[in-house]
Amino acid sequence: MGLFFWKDNGKIDEFGAALAEDLFSHVQPDVAKEYFTGTSQDNKKKQRKIEQRFHALIGQMQEFCSTNSLGIYGKARLQKTFSDRLLELGYDEGVTHKLVETIVLRNL
Repeated sequence: MGLFFWKDNGKIDEFGAALAEDLFSHVQPDVAKEYFTGTSQDNKKKQRKIEQRFHALIGQMQEFCSTNSLGIYGKARLQKTFSDRLLELGYDEGVTHKLVETIVLRNL
């Protein structure tokens, strides 16, 4: 790790965007909105797959933070990059906020 925390910004931004795009390939924005608002009519098997994807995403983010020794600013940058990319991909602002809130609570 470098002396200054901003030297890894490119790596952090790249990882955050890649995580968002991976989520987009597995859970479409409308499905995520239905999941978080509780209006989904899908079966329990599909709901469980969505939950597993969210938990896997959180696990990947935690692993990245620990292996790269990210501090407060690095974690904040990662979550900001991730949420900005989700918004660009068409996710609802409320869904993005709820997902990032869940990630923040898990990373404490």
